[in-house]
Amino acid sequence: MRFTFLHTADWQIGRRFGSFPGDKPALLRDQRLQAVDRLALAATASGCTAVLVAGDVFDAETVPGALTGQLLARLKAYPALAWHLLPGNHDPGRAGGVWSALVGGLPANVQVHLEPKPVELGTGVVLLPAPLMSKRTSSDPTGWMDGAPTAAGALRIGLAHGSVQGFGSAGEANVPIDPARVKSAGLSYFALGDWHGTTRISDRAWYSGTPEPDGYRDNDPGNALVVRLDGAGPPKVERVATAHFTWVAREVKIDSAEVIAPVEADVARLGAAAARTLLSLQLAGTVAMTELGRIEERLVQLGPHLFHLAFDTSGITA
Repeated sequence: MRFTFLHTADWQIGRRFGSFPGDKPALLRDQRLQAVDRLALAATASGCTAVLVAGDVFDAETVPGALTGQLLARLKAYPALAWHLLPGNHDPGRAGGVWSALVGGLPANVQVHLEPKPVELGTGVVLLPAPLMSKRTSSDPTGWMDGAPTAAGALRIGLAHGSVQGFGSAGEANVPIDPARVKSAGLSYFALGDWHGTTRISDRAWYSGTPEPDGYRDNDPGNALVVRLDGAGPPKVERVATAHFTWVAREVKIDSAEVIAPVEADVARLGAAAARTLLSLQLAGTVAMTELGRIEERLVQLGPHLFHLAFDTSGITA
């Protein structure tokens, strides 16, 4: 039994990025939508027939209708792919939320999983989804998978959003997930969401991370996972880069304005990619007041070469 699919999560369509000036929030939001097209192309190129989205498709429970319409139009544009969407902690599946308005008008190739019940993805392949109905829960939403009935020899794929116990989460969810679920539920693969970086928990349990980075954390964001299942053997998991923007955080020890030169050189080496780079500099050290002025002047001149430059000089003493 073979099955190939794309594992992704944490799209957070509609995120506002309110701390950025000018038109930057709109450009950042737009790339979260455009990431869907990059995911579709990656899935098609890899021979996938399904895309599993492990929660937080949207950034909030209430989303403008125009935005949900844009997303559904994108998904519909790839009819050869079956899109399986799971409510997460940002967009739980409770009444009155974003999913209530959508479930009656979904394209034929899109399915939202609002109930914890087995769903056939293909002959001998079963999806076990664990949708969230609230932002927080003290119980493990994947517990039902242990007793979920499937045919003998079927490939069982778990789909969930939350914090694997002993690992933690960068999201807001207080949703505990037992990492032993793979064994207790006989899962061929456990597709997880909530941690925004690509992370291997075990050979059969992975966080895909967000396909489009949304912060300065150094946790390998901006990927999706192509997963190939072949019988009872361990899955073959391949990272696929999907990011448009790159977010970089850097600490710089300051003793004169000249220490900015390596930063300027690194930005120059980026070439065209600089326009897709967000750089955050944390500056610390001791310099004369005149040097501090030169440092800030050089950083102001550097800013237009990047999509966004943020710098913090509170760690500098003059």
